[in-house]
Amino acid sequence: MTATAGSRRRTLRWALSPLTSASTVRAGVYLVIGGVLAGAYFVLAAGFVQMFADPATPRVAVGVLALVTAVIVGSPPFLAPVRALEIAAVRTFLDVDARTLPDPVGAPTVATRWRGAAWFALHLALGALVTLGLLIAVPLATQLVLSAFGVERAFLVQMGSALARNTAGWLALAVLALLALPYGTALARRVLRQSAEPLLGPDQTARIAELEAHADRLAERGRLARELHDSVGHALTVTTLQAAAAARQVGTDPEAARRSLAAIEDAGRSAMADLDHVLGLLRAGDDAGAASARRAPARSLDDLPALVDDARRAGTAVRLDLDPGTAGSLPRATSHEAYRVVQEALTNAVRHAPGRPVTVRVSVDDGALDVAVTNPLPAAPSRATPAHRGGRGLHGMAERVRLLRGELDAGPRSGAWVVRARFPLG
Repeated sequence: MTATAGSRRRTLRWALSPLTSASTVRAGVYLVIGGVLAGAYFVLAAGFVQMFADPATPRVAVGVLALVTAVIVGSPPFLAPVRALEIAAVRTFLDVDARTLPDPVGAPTVATRWRGAAWFALHLALGALVTLGLLIAVPLATQLVLSAFGVERAFLVQMGSALARNTAGWLALAVLALLALPYGTALARRVLRQSAEPLLGPDQTARIAELEAHADRLAERGRLARELHDSVGHALTVTTLQAAAAARQVGTDPEAARRSLAAIEDAGRSAMADLDHVLGLLRAGDDAGAASARRAPARSLDDLPALVDDARRAGTAVRLDLDPGTAGSLPRATSHEAYRVVQEALTNAVRHAPGRPVTVRVSVDDGALDVAVTNPLPAAPSRATPAHRGGRGLHGMAERVRLLRGELDAGPRSGAWVVRARFPLG
């Protein structure tokens, strides 16, 4: 019984919602606006019909005037600004979600313009019906109520003697006339809401473009996340190791402790420059962000010697094999991504195999850039070893190489941890 009573209450609320909902009022305002526009079109058309009906009217001149007028008043529904205004109005007055009707992007296609014109015509047609009903129902209901109280009863006597003798019938008819307005408005609102997406929504081409733009934004976010992970992660690793070394040496070897502190300062400055660059990319649309990006250019293989020096100051013996002219002859994107691969591999070597020597080789061979970072595995690998932890470092390196159509191979080889990346050139 309780479930049945609840169902009845929900049904009653649904049936009375057009009378109590503010959405009906908003839709009514939107429809009346369409009705007013439809009235203007009707008056204009009626005026030309009357002129053509007059035999004294010069037909050719009126025909040319009618043609020019039709072009002028018929072009707005096809214009992109009008479609944008309609989308904004539909969101406001018909409560359509922005995900259903996103802001238009780019120039509309021919099909999009015709769909916008169809929506304009539907809006005016339904608006004309609701406005006409308003202009008929309100005066009719007012006259019926006045007649029920004995004012101007001749109106209803003309409608029928049986109705004229039934006062309750007058009032019932007045109520029905007034109730027809909100329910008719609710019905028109439902039709418009269901037609909004197919007529005003983006077409297939626009949806594909939006999906591609969304994928580009996700790829850019992933790229910035990799930048932060590699640069800040490397700086934190060097800082942690150098801070531990300084703590051990501060009492026995103050000079070595000062060198460790200087290395911490250098790593912090480098990380701040990288962070400034990434934040500049995030604010690429802002003048300050663009200036920030210019102040801190992206790292490249030209910065590799400084990176190796940081690792050496952290206590890792690093051998760098890099031809002096290699970095300058590479595309900027390839040089940058190769630098980040070496940086992440060095960071992992310093973190997971401290004290072990590392070899970094960078060479160009057979139209490709080859990068190899090798370090002996620790005698007793911990659970934090890259081969076991499956962290973000290897995944980030793989994404960097894949974006440039390269190949990455990372893993234990003959007692050593080897990271090999190959970037095609040309």
